[in-house]
Amino acid sequence: MNVLVINSDLAANRGDRAIAAGLIALVRDTIPGADITIVSQEAERDAAWFGATVIDQGIHSLSPLDLFLLMRAARAADLVLWGGGELLKDYTNRLGVWYWATKMRCVTWANPQVIGVFQGIGRTEAASSRRLIASTVRRTRAFLTRDTQSKDLLEDWGVPAGTVTASFDSAVYATEIPGDFARPAERYAVLAPRRWFHYRHGGWLPHRWRRNPGGTERADALTARLVEAIDALVESHGAVVLVPMHMDEDPAYARQLRSRAARPEAVHVLDADDLGPEQLRGVIAGADVMVALRLHAGIVATSVGVPTVTYYYVDKGRLFASQAGADAVTRPLERLLEADALADLASMVAAVEGDDAAQADTAARLETMRSRLRADFAAALGAAGVGVAGGTGVAASDAEGGA
Repeated sequence: MNVLVINSDLAANRGDRAIAAGLIALVRDTIPGADITIVSQEAERDAAWFGATVIDQGIHSLSPLDLFLLMRAARAADLVLWGGGELLKDYTNRLGVWYWATKMRCVTWANPQVIGVFQGIGRTEAASSRRLIASTVRRTRAFLTRDTQSKDLLEDWGVPAGTVTASFDSAVYATEIPGDFARPAERYAVLAPRRWFHYRHGGWLPHRWRRNPGGTERADALTARLVEAIDALVESHGAVVLVPMHMDEDPAYARQLRSRAARPEAVHVLDADDLGPEQLRGVIAGADVMVALRLHAGIVATSVGVPTVTYYYVDKGRLFASQAGADAVTRPLERLLEADALADLASMVAAVEGDDAAQADTAARLETMRSRLRADFAAALGAAGVGVAGGTGVAASDAEGGA
């Protein structure tokens, strides 16, 4: 069977790579022998990393030729899987909703056998955006979300009940770790930074195209507090590894944080984009604790058994932490701006590292998530009329995923 995966930004986003790695592993477990095609402008590299055929184009390409080539690949496929995180929302910009609506209308014209896979539905303010999102989802044969909140939003916006299944994020499905990864230090904490508060939400254009970036006072305060957090983690753990996730935005910010640290020689930045998803999981798996300001850094760490403290900037971080049973060590990002933030962080790090019962509970929850991912995916394939070989296509349980 030929499967086309219309993923998100593999070229520049390690979080999207984690999602794709889990989805590809799930496809291979559920549809043995499937020939998988993905999309990335880093075609040679990603073909090696994912063991798949790659359509050489940017996932956000505006080229009519690229759209034609994608439609041709969709027509040649037996099944199209559309996923890659939180694609449908307008809190960053409204243009993205129209982009995906147009692209997926063209893809479904070429091949109606499209399943939406394990997507999050982000905060969406405009009524026109909500109608367009619902219309786009209705064009799929089945649609899987990564949490119950996303399912409820889609149904509130007009997607018929029974069309959408609440499941989990496919990134939790990928757990393989290479045996030969290099440890950056004997003992270390990892922190996945994200600059925030530096641009205005909403509007039509992505923030990188705007001339009015918004206020910087809180952004500067967050940077100063993260430097203090890094210094504290160096003192408690000996070394800190900074893990940029969005490789267009985060590496320079991570280097800035290291340059301001009290002991920069003890702060390592994984800014060279030469680690595939497995190698990145290996480095994270060697850590004592993860402090995640990026959602999928936390998902990867949790999935390989690393105690994780989460700071979330929108609901998706809070929702996954709740699914993993980690509400007690999860905070809104604004909490880092408060006067006692460092004491609170130290308390959470000590708690999460010392709670074996909580870690066992999280491990059990992850196994449930993986079982449900297999079941929900197999059920979606059945809804699309796709047979599943080897008897792996068990029916999904009645319980819904998500928080």
